[in-house]
Amino acid sequence: MTNKNLTFLKASTVFIGFTIYFFILLFTLFPFLKKSFIMNPALYWFITGYILFIPLFAYSIVATKLEGNIGAKNILLSLNIRKFSRKELVYSISGLILVFILTGLIFSISSLLTKYFDIRPLSITPWFMEMHPFQGTEKLLLLVWLPMFFFNIVGEEMLWRGYIQTRLKGKYTWLLCSLLWMIFHIPFGFDLMIMLIPIIIVIPYVYSKTENTVTGIFIHGLYNGPIFVMVALGLVK
Repeated sequence: MTNKNLTFLKASTVFIGFTIYFFILLFTLFPFLKKSFIMNPALYWFITGYILFIPLFAYSIVATKLEGNIGAKNILLSLNIRKFSRKELVYSISGLILVFILTGLIFSISSLLTKYFDIRPLSITPWFMEMHPFQGTEKLLLLVWLPMFFFNIVGEEMLWRGYIQTRLKGKYTWLLCSLLWMIFHIPFGFDLMIMLIPIIIVIPYVYSKTENTVTGIFIHGLYNGPIFVMVALGLVK
């Protein structure tokens, strides 16, 4: 297994490059799909999500191979993907609980600001999505979403944590990774950026303590997944 250190400039270039790519998709592919095809609005994002997240997944693998890591075992080790230890499981569960608590606090503050100062509440739906609860057979669209969700969560964690954060050296590199990860979320809009502050801080910190990419996959997946399913089924607005 071979890992080469990354400079701050290289790490920033990767994050910002994929952020620009995200913007390009939102202003080219996404409107093209809406204009050209009549289908459930969620599918416009699902298709765009595949085109966005599969390259993240692929980049982490290719970049690792270019370091000289050949074979699935060496690639996984180089990306710090391994089984949980008891300590790592504790960090993961604690991190997930903390993210939910802090996100709930943000929602509560938003609700109070709406109630007493008539400030618009935070939206949990990105500005570019038209999301309505799935009805009847529309619920089968979750089967289309599921592989995209895999590439979203696993692709991001493999690249941001397993590849980039692993190769950045320094005591507070997790703060740098939090900042860069926040930049990647700019295309989602201001509301989601505010709502995602807890997870954007907690996951890089937990990873700095465990150096196990699966901790990020665990927290990221169990946070994003249930929330999207609840929105899709109309349980949360």
